[in-house]
Amino acid sequence: MRTPTIAVLTFAVATFGGYVPLYGQHWQKNVLTAEEIGKQGDNITTAYEAVARLRPMWLHPSDITMQSVGTVGQSVQVAPVKVYLNDFNVGDVDYLKAIAAENIQEMRFLSQNETASRYGPTDGQVAIVVKLKRPQR
Repeated sequence: MRTPTIAVLTFAVATFGGYVPLYGQHWQKNVLTAEEIGKQGDNITTAYEAVARLRPMWLHPSDITMQSVGTVGQSVQVAPVKVYLNDFNVGDVDYLKAIAAENIQEMRFLSQNETASRYGPTDGQVAIVVKLKRPQR
């Protein structure tokens, strides 16, 4: 009776014990927090600067996921990155230049599937979701 119990326990530790660090690593590359931005000091003044310095891959989705549309000889068009401010679509990445870094609570990068799942059908866009800090009263 002890041998099957030990085997099950070993399997559970090996399976679930290794899952947490991998999830943590994946989560960090898709999230940019106010704390991480604040550690950069006064060098970062806008959301665009924060993304450009700390997560530059977010601005170049073709480097993250490559979708080939068309045949050989045709150029591949990559859908622009959409920006959502507190879950409202505000346009493309240029809008990030209008958001002060000190007002950011967190920014999150969403893949094509995550964007479509959260905001409805898209044309293959990825998204950056910006959550602002609540105003102090």
